Amino acid sequence: MIESVAVLLWALIGSAITAWAQTGPFENTSSAPLNETVAPCGSTHLIRNIVVGDSFIIGDVDLGMLVTHTYRGDIQATLTSPSATTVSLVTNDGGNGLNNYNVRFDDDAGNDVNTAPHNTADGTSAPPYENSVRPLGNMSDFNGENALGTWVLDLCDFYNADSGDFQRANLYFAAITDADLSLTLSASDTTPNVGANVILTYTVINSGPIAADGVTATLPLPSGLSYVSDNGGGDYNSGTNVWTIPGTIADGGTASVQITAFVNTSGSFAIISEISTSSQTDSDSTPGNGDTGEDDYAALTLNPVTPAVPTLSCPGAPSILDWDIQDWPTASMSNSYTVAGENITITVDDPDGTLLSSPDFGGQTPAESIYDTGGIVPGESDLHFLRNPPNRASTTDVTIALGTAGTGVAQFQLSIFDVDFGTSQFEDQITVVGTLSGSPVPVTLFTSTANSASGSVVTGNASSTPTQSNGNMTLEFSSAVDTVVINYGNGSGAPANPGNQGISIHDLNFCPVLTAVLGAQKTAAIYDPLSEGLYMIPGNDVIYTIRFTNTGDGAADADSVVIIDAIPPEIEFYNGDIDDGGPETTAVTGTDNGSGLTFNYASDVAYSNAGSPPANFAACGYTPSAGYDPAITYLCVNPSGVMVAGDPDPSFDVKFRARIK
Repeated sequence: MIESVAVLLWALIGSAITAWAQTGPFENTSSAPLNETVAPCGSTHLIRNIVVGDSFIIGDVDLGMLVTHTYRGDIQATLTSPSATTVSLVTNDGGNGLNNYNVRFDDDAGNDVNTAPHNTADGTSAPPYENSVRPLGNMSDFNGENALGTWVLDLCDFYNADSGDFQRANLYFAAITDADLSLTLSASDTTPNVGANVILTYTVINSGPIAADGVTATLPLPSGLSYVSDNGGGDYNSGTNVWTIPGTIADGGTASVQITAFVNTSGSFAIISEISTSSQTDSDSTPGNGDTGEDDYAALTLNPVTPAVPTLSCPGAPSILDWDIQDWPTASMSNSYTVAGENITITVDDPDGTLLSSPDFGGQTPAESIYDTGGIVPGESDLHFLRNPPNRASTTDVTIALGTAGTGVAQFQLSIFDVDFGTSQFEDQITVVGTLSGSPVPVTLFTSTANSASGSVVTGNASSTPTQSNGNMTLEFSSAVDTVVINYGNGSGAPANPGNQGISIHDLNFCPVLTAVLGAQKTAAIYDPLSEGLYMIPGNDVIYTIRFTNTGDGAADADSVVIIDAIPPEIEFYNGDIDDGGPETTAVTGTDNGSGLTFNYASDVAYSNAGSPPANFAACGYTPSAGYDPAITYLCVNPSGVMVAGDPDPSFDVKFRARIK
């Protein structure tokens, strides 16, 4: 039911009741006769249009109608909306001889039309309308539609004799002012690795019925996550954690933002979020009230895990500089070792003289000890460092030279134990830099619950004990590296004058650089397809086979195998079908014997007529003549792919045919 006033605005905030803004009335006061002659129910009816010039969503609608008539039981009336929805208001009941309709059709009325107490004649003055009655149909059929447009009141007179006049009609609306907003939250991974990024996706959904504006949401990150970036889906302020959605969210529309956060540590972290403001009311929630049961509140729990340290993927088992086998003389600052044929030199630089002596750490550090076990049972020997830095900027630096300069090792990995945080004493910080021939090589860092990584830096953020794995970190280079520098110092969270701090370097694991060793052998056999017992004499053809083999322990680079074979002046290359109608169809064939190479005659074979060897495959640019071509001086072959190493040694055969002059 709607009060009959022109404009009234009210809202119930904090309840689950839809908010309305009352509008109208909109009217038609063009009176006209209503009788069986003018508007018979069998043909032309009396039509009265009511134009609504405002656009809004209908929450409720009533119709006021005044018809003066000497027998209102003759009248039929329907109302049709601009959306073509038709509701029956009243139909002729034949036996109702009362005069006039002065009624307001309202679904919430207490009685139906023409039933008690509306079973008496109505007056002729309106508005206000004398009687509130329920129509035959349901006015609620119009709810949810847009009111804008022309409404059609259709009337007719069913019987002869009695007559009357349409006087006026009014439409009364309650416009819905609600925008039902809800919030969802999802994560790219609910168990992300510590030291990795996770993407959080927040989505505001407007279930209408009207557009929403002035929408903001509060999206705080828990202590275990650090803001990295967002995708700009609105204006997210990482300082205030407020997401401001520009413009409007249409009925049925959504707005989303993705926030990338860095996972600092393992544990269980609740991520909460809530719509903070909206210019529209919401029928089932109140922005910013912290009610976790409302649909404008979203939460999930992340359970970050410390990733398992991967094993180096070498062609064989990784080579190890094992401190249980290798010796580091106590207090020495540089030592060299040979492991699996690779030279490894470790040099310690302590410019501020910070390194201390400790029986637990094996004496004057650097020294070998099993004091820091990193959770390994039984404990293993490590290279320990105990230092007392004079200030926060002081570092002790460890440089590891791997293999031959410029070649290094194919992959490298080591773990460092007890990288942690001591309140008001230290904040362990490890910075890792790797190079090959002076050029940077990217490093991957794996952390534990007492530390976190950012770029090439690992910083302690919680305490750990020497026998726990909480302070472990691992650095890994998955491509060739010849120098690794480890700077050990303090982060910005340490006191200006830090206290004692210590770490240990565990075994060094590496994959040696493997090398391809290629060799070739050329053989010849008489071409005797009919088995006539031919000999290698002038005029006969010979099949040459070039077999090249990789006897090394490493693969050749992709597409790097090139054969340039000289054609001596005593023979003529045959540019035709090598076996004259046999299974082959080209002048040169390629056969793989476990090498991994592929062969395509059109792209992998070329020729030269130069007097000296071509510099490379691209320099072979001669186009041979069909048949025997004495101008060909070099055959060039470049199979595609990587030639692998293996046991037995893989090989590849190239064959061609020539005639002995």
